[in-house]
Amino acid sequence: MALLHLEDLRGILLAERDSGTIVQIPHDLYQTTAILVKTLQQEVIIMDDPFSDEARILIERVASIRVTAEELFHLRSEKIVSLAQSQADGSYIEREELRMLIPAELEMFNRIVDGIRECRIALIEWKAGGRSQAPIRVEIPERISDLQRPAGYDVTSADGGGISSGVQGSDHGYPDSVVASNSGPDLPERAHEPEEGWTPSDDEDDEPFAYTLVRVLADMEPFMGVDGRTYEIATGDILTLPGRNAQVLAERDIVLNINPG
Repeated sequence: MALLHLEDLRGILLAERDSGTIVQIPHDLYQTTAILVKTLQQEVIIMDDPFSDEARILIERVASIRVTAEELFHLRSEKIVSLAQSQADGSYIEREELRMLIPAELEMFNRIVDGIRECRIALIEWKAGGRSQAPIRVEIPERISDLQRPAGYDVTSADGGGISSGVQGSDHGYPDSVVASNSGPDLPERAHEPEEGWTPSDDEDDEPFAYTLVRVLADMEPFMGVDGRTYEIATGDILTLPGRNAQVLAERDIVLNINPG
């Protein structure tokens, strides 16, 4: 199994950008990306000199991974919103497009559809007597790599348009038994495997950097901190810096640690 690389993520982004429909991605793509980012950040933290060329390269790599993941999320979200609008309007949607969604994206899709329908009822359908509709949830029982449907799958929605399933799912918009069978890139060997159902937001310590309040004693060229941000400092400035950067700069008499206590 190959390691996850920035180049792999960029390849997926290019495929998503070039395709008019949603492309299939590993179900754990965002989780493995988050683990890779945290792993690289930890490597920077334990370096003796966070201003070294090696540290700078790792920091820039982390920034590139984050930007690429953000753009991928943005592109897919735009397509999901468009699909949700069509579903809410009762238009036909190719079921295979929805099977490209990972569970969290499917939940987003269902929430958008429900929101549009509820707003239409509140703002427009009162003219026709305010007839209410029960939310119609799209449920994908299983993501199968060869895109074959389980026998007996019902693709007829309750309102005559769109897609639905006869399989009963959870309140999250997809069944509890959802299994994504396509495999994603391997994690680096030094990274731990995420627990089942883990998402990047589950970690309380999402940013593994302690920040230090400092007073700048000498001018310095702009630099990139271990957190991936670019800092421009001048004599007399009072600001917060990542602890590792502040420590090294204090040792060089460029800043003074003024953290209370």
